Amino acid sequence: MNFETEMRARFGGFWNSLLLLLIIIIFLRFSAIELATEGLGAKLSLSLKLFFGFALFGVVLALFKMLFSSSNPPYYRLPASVNIAWGLKRGLVIGGILILIIGILHHDNFLGVLQPLLEKLVGKIIGIFG
Repeated sequence: MNFETEMRARFGGFWNSLLLLLIIIIFLRFSAIELATEGLGAKLSLSLKLFFGFALFGVVLALFKMLFSSSNPPYYRLPASVNIAWGLKRGLVIGGILILIIGILHHDNFLGVLQPLLEKLVGKIIGIFG
């Protein structure tokens, strides 16, 4: 498989596109709250830095995966395009989850209208395990 086909397989489709859009919204929301007094350019700059930073983290993950799988026989190894697309997706998802957790812990109303729903859910989870 070539890189284009692999990217289409990893990021194409409705659910994958929805996940990527959700991650971009989380990055934009975090930068908008974190830099509330700054202008739009600074907010977009922070959001793009977060996005590309976690995409780079995903590429590093893919490189580590390729490096550690080099001891496997050649017919067990995945092509580099598969590993890079896998790493990009994992890096962005991990980044979105980390920024979501940091935003929820750091800011009072990070999720806006969904914040009461999240607080009830966390309360029930704590009630079950507490």
